[in-house]
Amino acid sequence: MSESDTNTPIYIPIDLQINTLSRLPVKSLLKFRCVSKLWSSIITSQNFQKRQLKIASSEAAPRLLIAFQDFYRRKLTIVSSPNPNASLSSSTSCCVVPYKDLSLLNVKGKKVYNAGRGLICVGGYTNVGLCNPSTRQLHAFPDYKFKDYPTVFPRPKYMFGYDLVEDQYKVLAVDDLPWRLEHKVIVLYGASRKDTYPPDSNSIIVSFDVRLETFDIIKVPSKILSMHYENMWIVRWMDPTDKILINYRGKIGVVEKPRKGSFRMWVVQDAENEEWSMKSFHLPQSAHGLDFNVMDTFYTGEICLVPKQLSDPFRLFFYNLDRKSMRSVTIEGLPMSELMRFRDVSVTVSDYYESLMFF
Repeated sequence: MSESDTNTPIYIPIDLQINTLSRLPVKSLLKFRCVSKLWSSIITSQNFQKRQLKIASSEAAPRLLIAFQDFYRRKLTIVSSPNPNASLSSSTSCCVVPYKDLSLLNVKGKKVYNAGRGLICVGGYTNVGLCNPSTRQLHAFPDYKFKDYPTVFPRPKYMFGYDLVEDQYKVLAVDDLPWRLEHKVIVLYGASRKDTYPPDSNSIIVSFDVRLETFDIIKVPSKILSMHYENMWIVRWMDPTDKILINYRGKIGVVEKPRKGSFRMWVVQDAENEEWSMKSFHLPQSAHGLDFNVMDTFYTGEICLVPKQLSDPFRLFFYNLDRKSMRSVTIEGLPMSELMRFRDVSVTVSDYYESLMFF
């Protein structure tokens, strides 16, 4: 080989470059923006971002996104972790996620509302915005104001969704005080009718169509409520709900928090005809003494159970609704000694795909 041959640059077709780059981790792509102007323009383009997210969500398992929420200090510690898919054949299966695979991020705010397409909606009653944990970007929204109550402190709940047709992200804010029912322009959320007395006498489920920006109401039949209960979402007067809405095989599911080693799940089979089904589940004997919060269903079809009492190392439990078995996941390396000093800490867990989505 002559000297001129060794100095000849290798030509790589642009399509091959894009195809290769789109399969790299987000952390690498952020660094590769500095390689050349060409790569920077490719990586920061919207078409490439959509391509990268589509490949990531179709060819790889999602990561776990764990948020430790300190209500009083308004601090969020967000952890991105590999999503270990242990063998589900055994009810005692467990696995460990080491520290080297974790990514930690601190964000100002009180809670994580929901995650989707590589973004999360974070904040509290104020300081709300969309955050990309992978790129560490945060886009803040103006504080919520009610036109009819401009001087009254608002208490909205926020949720966001994606309109695939218009390629738009939309955030829904709903005030949760019974005497102020107002929304601005998803997801499903439990609610009660405000035009009845007492105001909690009719349980409903409200859905928001992100594309059409319209609401739909699903009635909760009284026959499925426990005896002496008038509302599915309230355990006792003014107590928070002990149930959570989940996606169960594409249908609306309602799961209650486990008590004394068991829990129930209701599934909406036919909303129009008020046809619901109910199943009971039992935890392994080893988990009977633990108090859990219920997260949504995950890509494995399991629901995630988070112990209310934090431990070091941190542990999660995944319950398989089909096999009626449970596995545990231990995540090592988290600063649990600091997190356990929070005065009022709560934890949320969700599936999460890393993306390059910029604002």
